[in-house]
Amino acid sequence: MICKNIPVWEGNQEIHMETYILHNSREFDYNRKRPAVLVLPGGAYMSTSDREAEPVALAFASKGYHAFVLRYSCKEKALLPQPILDAFKAILIIRDNAEEWCVDSNKIAVCGFSAGGHLASCLATMWK
Repeated sequence: MICKNIPVWEGNQEIHMETYILHNSREFDYNRKRPAVLVLPGGAYMSTSDREAEPVALAFASKGYHAFVLRYSCKEKALLPQPILDAFKAILIIRDNAEEWCVDSNKIAVCGFSAGGHLASCLATMWK
């Protein structure tokens, strides 16, 4: 599994994605494209909860998904639309790296909790 932090915005380490990218076996189906999920933890836009981050990502990984946890803008930086822009940019990063990470770019889901659920619904309804 490839686990690393990827900044969403250049020069801002605070807003980042934590990756849980599964390896494909070299013995079979090496180029297999997998679905991905962007996990948006809750935290009332004051923080992003750890208990709704890695445990959720690992649960999706156990089902064969690549998982990405977004640590989006919080506190005074969470004025809309900034968290929405963070999430759209995270999806763009996943799409831009789909070939390298073996992500099926037509199968990217979003899973959010509390404020992250609000953010997920904004992505679903405000994408245009």
